[in-house]
Amino acid sequence: MSADRSFTLKAGNRAVLLLHGFAGTTEDVRELGETLAENGYTVHAPNFRGHGDEPAIFLKTTPEMWYEDAVAGYRQLEKDGYNEIAIVGVAMGGVFALKMAESFSPKAIVPLCANVNRKMRYIPIENYLTKQLKKQGIVEQEAEEMLKNYLPEIDVMTEARATFYKNVARDIEKIHVPTMIGQGCQDEEIDADNANYIFKHIHTNDKQLCFYAGSGHDIVNDCERDILEEDLIYFLDDLVWLEEKVV
Repeated sequence: MSADRSFTLKAGNRAVLLLHGFAGTTEDVRELGETLAENGYTVHAPNFRGHGDEPAIFLKTTPEMWYEDAVAGYRQLEKDGYNEIAIVGVAMGGVFALKMAESFSPKAIVPLCANVNRKMRYIPIENYLTKQLKKQGIVEQEAEEMLKNYLPEIDVMTEARATFYKNVARDIEKIHVPTMIGQGCQDEEIDADNANYIFKHIHTNDKQLCFYAGSGHDIVNDCERDILEEDLIYFLDDLVWLEEKVV
């Protein structure tokens, strides 16, 4: 099993829990984390169990385990003395941000390209795993043969993931915290209408919906990254923070 890829960037009294997406790692959000830190925000980004590991390890984990890792990251920031924590989540990380807002009272949430809609569609898990194996130097044909052996585990994970997301969609009206919803219009993995669904169903007047015309699913690393970062910093800066000094 690989080493833990979680990271923390201490920069100020305002805290952000930064959550990566399904089948990714914290490396996908590191540049965003560094930008947040440069703007005075302490950032903690937990790496979800199994993510970044080989398929045999990854497929033994579950959405509940990954969500536990997200909650543990939130609790760690609280333990470190941060009483007001904003949650920024990409893709599945955005789904977790929404679920945490249904259960906790974060300062604010920012779901980016989050797949929350009663009419959900998913890129097959095999596609994610094939990309992961390709990064390891395994050619596509060999990767496909390897993944055939994992089909039962893939089916279990697919069902568990769909159930988890649908439960978040079911309870989305419980959300009352300030929310910035970001969505790439060129998202090749989920329908951009997910963002409209979230905006319509959350119960807060302090909400904004930001579409990025040229960006795809990897919105934080795409062509409009600078614009997204500017919008995000403006949203966070505009919140009323207590500015308590962290011990």
